[in-house]
Amino acid sequence: MSFAARVLLLTLGFVLAAHAQSDVGTLKGTISDPAQARVPGAVLTLENPLTGRRSQVRSDLTGQFELANVPYGSYRLRIEASGFQPFLRELSVRSNVPIVLNLILTLATSKQSITVKAPMDVVQQDVPRTETVIDENAMDRLSPEVVRRNQLQSVVASTPGWSTENDGILHVRGVDDGVLYVLDGVPTPDRADSVFGSPFQTEAISSVDVITGNIPAEFGDRSGAVVVVQPKSGWGAAPEGSVTFGAGNFRSAELAASLTAGTRRWGYMLAAEGNRSDRYLDPVDPRSLHDQGRVVSFFGRTDWHPTPNDAIILDLSADGSSFDVPDTLAQQLAGQDQRQRLRGNHQAVSWQRTWSARTLTNFAWFRHAYSAVLRGSAFDTPLFASQDRSHSRIGGTASLTHAVRGHTLKTGLEAARVALAESFRFAVTDPQSGEAAHLSPQAMAFTPDRPFQFAARATRGLASAYAQDDFSPVHHLTVNAGARFDYTDLLLSDHQFSPRMGAVYYLQRTRSALRASVNRLYMPPQAENLLLASSSQARVLSPFGTTAGGAAIPPEKLWAYEAGLSQQLPWHLRLNAAYWWRRFRNIDDPNVLFSTTVIFPNSVARARAEGVDARLDLPQRRGWSACVSYSNSRITEIGPLNGGLFLTDEFLELGPGTEFTPDHDQRNAGSFAVNYAGQPRGLWLSFQGRYESGVPVELPSASLPELRGRPGFDLINITTGRVKPWAVFALAGGLDLWTTEHVTTAAMFNLQNLADHPFVFNFGNPFSGTHFGYPRLWAASLRVRFR
Repeated sequence: MSFAARVLLLTLGFVLAAHAQSDVGTLKGTISDPAQARVPGAVLTLENPLTGRRSQVRSDLTGQFELANVPYGSYRLRIEASGFQPFLRELSVRSNVPIVLNLILTLATSKQSITVKAPMDVVQQDVPRTETVIDENAMDRLSPEVVRRNQLQSVVASTPGWSTENDGILHVRGVDDGVLYVLDGVPTPDRADSVFGSPFQTEAISSVDVITGNIPAEFGDRSGAVVVVQPKSGWGAAPEGSVTFGAGNFRSAELAASLTAGTRRWGYMLAAEGNRSDRYLDPVDPRSLHDQGRVVSFFGRTDWHPTPNDAIILDLSADGSSFDVPDTLAQQLAGQDQRQRLRGNHQAVSWQRTWSARTLTNFAWFRHAYSAVLRGSAFDTPLFASQDRSHSRIGGTASLTHAVRGHTLKTGLEAARVALAESFRFAVTDPQSGEAAHLSPQAMAFTPDRPFQFAARATRGLASAYAQDDFSPVHHLTVNAGARFDYTDLLLSDHQFSPRMGAVYYLQRTRSALRASVNRLYMPPQAENLLLASSSQARVLSPFGTTAGGAAIPPEKLWAYEAGLSQQLPWHLRLNAAYWWRRFRNIDDPNVLFSTTVIFPNSVARARAEGVDARLDLPQRRGWSACVSYSNSRITEIGPLNGGLFLTDEFLELGPGTEFTPDHDQRNAGSFAVNYAGQPRGLWLSFQGRYESGVPVELPSASLPELRGRPGFDLINITTGRVKPWAVFALAGGLDLWTTEHVTTAAMFNLQNLADHPFVFNFGNPFSGTHFGYPRLWAASLRVRFR
């Protein structure tokens, strides 16, 4: 059956319903007195005790109010009005079906009080999944990382389950960079690290929801985790903006600006940023040789509410970066000058219609486009490489949500077309250096006079549909049940039916939430460099081309299981812990092309992974808040490999049935943060730390004398066969220098790796190469806010 026919059948079967809905809700309603007269000017404060989010509005002249763009979570609503008793209510936002509240205040002279008091819910007693929400308050306390630009990845990695690699690459629960980013309700499955794109501007973010366990059926395409990014909105907001100037070591500099404004019918949010540094990527030599780079990005969002029941949102973004490919000392002395240029632009428009207090629909169209150019130079050694590739993802989503009799039903469809274009060329320029680098005989055969050349184009499609239900069959038990069907043609045609089931039971006496889940997940290979990695030309270079394995890269399929606990402790502390295990077929495990920034997709036949994740949160008390995250995990992969572009023989031992430990097997990882936000003068401080126990070192072709001559040898442990454990600490803070009625000027600082502790992310690994961690970094910035 053709792809178009499959899409048509899915469309007819599901009547255009899919997952373009943002994980934000809306509270609206009226405030009245005991005589049913409306109360204007009542102050409504909505506060999340765990994240510290605090929103405030006033009821209008008719006593009506509306709080929009409320991230999912547990909240405390407080209402105050002159002549009335304060009103307090605990509530939970778990759907984008609006919550309608028609509230009656009690007169201050009355002896009766209707104040509703309940224990503060910090365990998320009705959430059957493992998730961490980071609010804009935490984002606002981030001092711009002038030298390192991966702020969003740093925020995500501070939650449990994650390990880090060079240039913002993240791994979670055994999966190598399998993260689905959902921006304003639109899925973005393409890679987001520094060698593929530009970072998202954290100043434009309202909230980030990181989901690692029991991924709802509405999310697909990636198997590791879901990161839901909700941008700020200018709808109904008074004009407000900021301009930030920053500078740091390595000749780093940054200029950023943002602006929001709106009325009750429209709003806009604009953000732009430019950054340059002499340490743009994590280098292959500790001296950061040939490592300059610059990036410019723009994001804009427009909200239009033509009627009280309709919302149309337009998102636009564009980014571009140009940077050097870092050199080894030998390449620097030879005059190598490889450079890379990345461009990206994104457009999305969505229409959300509220049909009733229980039903809404959402339709969206999106387009993501990317391009990358790698330019080699005349003195490249031992390998010359050049590349010009692009891909675009154009599609549509639609969704239907209906709340009835305690059930929140959601059903949906998504379809997209992916267009790929790639050209690539390489040649061995120095045979002697090539032999020392253990290039294979097949790779050595390509010389400047007879280079390896590849060019191809393809257009393929993807389609998915899902249905899910959130309900509570008995008191204190919440269930999320759903199923998803995925069909992909990228480049192999395949499909999977994926049941998803999770439940949480709340023990009120001990304030414990016990949860468990089972998910089947499906992930097509990354689109970047897929044509070459799957080609017959790459198969000739593969060590597995004449046996099992080879060129075709099938989708990753896995079963994911989890059992977890969320426990409220004294002083409103929350402990969230989970034991998880996963079983993979065709696990995605990309590899780096020799010493370039080109990453090729490939898969390994089978894998198993398991681990424990835990996080302890202290909600804000008298300005102080803190969190500690820890993860212990283990992953084993079983050969052979499929796809990729292999230029060395170091993969020969990974044949059929061979078990090995992959390069992202980070056994122990932990992080902590202690924060203070005080008044007056807007003082804030944040002390943070991160520890990782070290990934495997795979150097089967190297002798010990050869290893001793390599930079970074003192940072690996030959006995354990791993990178030495490393820990880094950071300190950031800010203070309002002066404030007027409309303008606030603040100074900020950021110190990273305070002890200047040397470390490597990886070392000599055939999949990921060698990359050195960052030394002590400092940055200072000045931010001017106006309103």
